[in-house]
Amino acid sequence: MKIAIVLPHFYPYVGGAEKMFYDIAKGAAAAGHEVRVVARDVGKEYRGVRRMDGFAVKYCRWRSLFGHPLPHTDDIEPVIEWCDIVHSSIFTTAPVVSRLAKKYGKPSVLSVFEVRGSKWFWTDICFKAAIYWLVEQYACRQRFDIYHAISEATKKDYLKYIGKRDVRRIYLANEMRPKEDGTQTFSLRDYFGVGKEKVFLYYGRPGKTKGVDVYRKAIRILKESGTDLSRVKFCFLLGKEPADLRKRFEKNTEADGLSDVVRIRDSVSRDELSDCIAQADCVVVPSMTEGFGFSALEACQMGTPLIYSDGGSLPEVAYGRCSSFPNRDAKALADRIYQFIANGKMCFPVIPEKSFTYEEMLGGILALYGELKETC
Repeated sequence: MKIAIVLPHFYPYVGGAEKMFYDIAKGAAAAGHEVRVVARDVGKEYRGVRRMDGFAVKYCRWRSLFGHPLPHTDDIEPVIEWCDIVHSSIFTTAPVVSRLAKKYGKPSVLSVFEVRGSKWFWTDICFKAAIYWLVEQYACRQRFDIYHAISEATKKDYLKYIGKRDVRRIYLANEMRPKEDGTQTFSLRDYFGVGKEKVFLYYGRPGKTKGVDVYRKAIRILKESGTDLSRVKFCFLLGKEPADLRKRFEKNTEADGLSDVVRIRDSVSRDELSDCIAQADCVVVPSMTEGFGFSALEACQMGTPLIYSDGGSLPEVAYGRCSSFPNRDAKALADRIYQFIANGKMCFPVIPEKSFTYEEMLGGILALYGELKETC
C-alpha cells in the first residue's frame, strides 16, 4: 500500500500523537508499505524532504495561529493524489485532508486523541472555552471514512459530543520496563535533593487539564490537617511549557506554604525518566481529562504504585498496585496520599496486568488500512 500521513506536527516534535504516528510510519515501512509523511517543519534543521527509518517526511514552512499550524493545500495535494490510504489527525490538517481525500476518492482515517466537549468549560472562562469547543467541533466533524479513537473513553466522548460515526478503538502502545540487569544511571533523589523521605512523583506538562492544581490543593489539605509530612517529598518533573501555567503553579505552591515539602525540577530524558519512576515510592496522575494516559501506564509498567484520577481513559490503562480517586476531588486525593503514607503500598488493591504493545497497535492500524482499501 501507498500510505500518506498528513499531520500538524511530526518527529522530533514531542507528544503522544507524534510518537504514535512515528511508530506507525516506521512499522508500516518495515512491513513493506511505502509511506510518505507531510507535516509542519521543526525549526530550520527539519525543513524540506528527509528520509528516516524507511519512510519520507516532507517538513513544510507553515505559519501558526495560537500554536496550531495552518497547512497549505499545495503541500498536501500531491501526496494524497499519490496514495492509496490517507491518515490524518485533529486539528488543523483535518479539513484540508478531508476535502482532498474526497476530491481524489481516497479512503481516509482521522485519529482522534481526545474530545473534551463540555469539559472545556472546566478550566477556561466561557468565551475562551467556547472558541475551543467550536474548533473541536469543526475539526472532529470533518468527513472521513473511519475515525480512530485511542481509548474507549475517547470513543465514548466522540460519540457523545460529536455524533454517530464509524469510530474504532485502537489503543496506543508503550513498553517501558525496568532494566533487566537492574542498573540505574540517574538518581531521582540527587536530582531533587532529597534523602530518605518517601517520594511521590508527578511528571509531565503543567497543563490546565493535567490536574496539578488539584494535586497542590490535596497537599495543602494534608498539611493544614496536621498530617506529618516531615518524611515526605512531593516531586514534580515539569515541562517548561505552557510557561505561564508553570510559573503560576510555582507561585501558588509558594503562596500555599508548601515549599518545604514540594520540589519542582525540569523534565528529564526518557532513559532518566524510567530511572525516576523506578526510584519513586508512588506516582500520582491527577489528570482531569486524558485521551490515553501515558504517565499512568508507564508507572504501572515500571511496577511503581500509582494514585490516579478516574478521569478519561486512566482507568483503562491502570494496573498493578494502584488506587483511584474521583476526578477533580482534592480531598479524596489527599485521603489516598494519606493512606499510602500511613500504610504503604499494600493498602492499594491489585489490578491484573494489561497489554499495550506496538505489535497490537500497528496490527490494528494496518488492518484498518487494509479494510478501507478493500471496501472503498
